[in-house]
Parts: sequence; structure tokens; C-alpha cells
Amino acid sequence: MSLLSICLSWIVSAVALQQPSVLDALRSTSDSASIQIDYEFTAVTSGIRSFGDGRIELQGNSYHMNGNGIEIFCDGKTTWMLDEQAKEVIIESAESNSAGYLANPVLLLMNLEENSVSYDVEGNLIRISLPDGTRLDVTVKGMKPLETIKPEAFRPPVEFGSDWIVTDLR
Repeated sequence: MSLLSICLSWIVSAVALQQPSVLDALRSTSDSASIQIDYEFTAVTSGIRSFGDGRIELQGNSYHMNGNGIEIFCDGKTTWMLDEQAKEVIIESAESNSAGYLANPVLLLMNLEENSVSYDVEGNLIRISLPDGTRLDVTVKGMKPLETIKPEAFRPPVEFGSDWIVTDLR
């Protein structure tokens, strides 16, 4: 390998090391900022592999997550997990820990040190081992700032009539 190739490799590596990770970028987002995150994930729990993708719009402790046929709204006080095709909704207090990270992966990413056995960040890939044995790989496909989102965007736009199965756990 030529000296020029070695120097270029070193410069590219040094620049890559100086780039903030996707986790650093997410954590540095202020509570008042709005951000959109496109992601893919693979989870292995008890030997069963699941995968999917989705999008999260996040502003402070409010978020709207859409992926794999499930849509989750949280206005900071209440969380609604909707399966519109099945016409089912689970409603919980946002402070409830029962759905936890399954309902809000951003909560997991913001508190990895406290809530994971281990984690590693490689570019846009975050590999996480959870205490229950679950192995979760999250790839952030895109992250961009948004204009301020109105509070009603973090609540379901549908009414839950008699044709819906409603489980209210508040």
C-alpha cells in the first residue's frame, strides 16, 4: 500500500470518528425540537426473530410512531396503540411502564445505560441487549428536523365507535 493510500485511510477514519453517532444526535435534540426518524429493526426474543420498519415523529415527550401495521400516538399523558385494520386500540397512561419500550423505542434509546445489559453504536446501527435476553438491532435510515408539530397530531384522528375493540388501561 502506498503512503498516500495509508494517509487517506487514516484521514477518512479520523473524520468518521469525529462524526457524532446517530444516538448522540438524537440525545442532543432539545425537548422543544421536532424530529422525524425513519428506522428498521430486527429483534430476537426466545429464538424468535422479528423485523420491521417505521417512522417516528417526536417532540418532547410526545410522539407518533407508525410501522408494521401498528400506529402509536402519545400526547405526553396518554398512549394509544392502534391496529386500524383489526379495529383494535389499547389506551394507557403515558407514565405506565407496562408497554414501555415496545411502545416507545425512543424511550429505550434515550436511557440505554440504565435499561440495557449492553449496547454498541456503529454508524447508524445500534445493537442492544436487554435484560430479558432480547437482542435488538435498530438501523436509523434517516433523521431530520421538522417544523413544530401541533399537539393534536399526537392524538388518534379516529373515533373509537362500537365497531372497535377498546382496551382502556388508564
